[in-house]
Amino acid sequence: MPSPALRGRAHRTATALLGGVLLVSAALLVWDRFGAAGPEAIWPVLTGRRELLTEAAGVTLLEAAYGLVAGTALAVVAAWSAGAAAGARGPLQLLMLICYALPLVALGPLLTSSVQREAIPVIAAAISVALPVFSAAEAGLKAIPRGLRDLLAVHGAGRWRRLRLVEAAGALPYVVEGIKFAVPGALLGALIGEWFGAERGLGVLLVSGLRDGQDDLVATVSVLVVAMSSIVYAVFARLARTVHRRRGTTGSAA
Repeated sequence: MPSPALRGRAHRTATALLGGVLLVSAALLVWDRFGAAGPEAIWPVLTGRRELLTEAAGVTLLEAAYGLVAGTALAVVAAWSAGAAAGARGPLQLLMLICYALPLVALGPLLTSSVQREAIPVIAAAISVALPVFSAAEAGLKAIPRGLRDLLAVHGAGRWRRLRLVEAAGALPYVVEGIKFAVPGALLGALIGEWFGAERGLGVLLVSGLRDGQDDLVATVSVLVVAMSSIVYAVFARLARTVHRRRGTTGSAA
């Protein structure tokens, strides 16, 4: 008989695959009910414009990845600063909340006049990532026993040494959990950011399809985005489980 660990792994894999299939199926059903192009119009676009869609998907994924890295780095530094500097927690939390609450569509014109247009999708993805990772990193730092920090302080360890020896390792599972939930937001942020003058990407194809009345292209890009988001989320969910298992911690992904 399969071991409990093997059965659990198979169950989680089957659940992730089923979830992805259900999401894509729901997108197809909604589009078939309310859209101008049915599911039967998607396959010809996938096969006939495979190279165009592949290139656009690669551009959007790369922008989302850059934004994910930038937003995660910013959020982790902000979370550590909120705990290390007296009085910094409130302003940093407020700043993160404001940035996250502002609609990306409203920020687009401001970013267009301030930065290069190629950077807008990356910035939009980073903004979408910052708050979830910040909250997770802050929770991870709070979970570290105060007695352990005091012990290191008594032995002369400064803030940077405590961060390197204890805090970074203790907060890592929480940060990975935050990244897992932020990944779909990074992809959506990059997609919306491409609407403001980008030359390539799935967002450009989506806008072009809407402008030119290519309902089959719009439906295909929409389903492709849902599938990509589900796959990337599943990858990071697996990574989160691995980190929890190796650290001996528990979490929502464990």
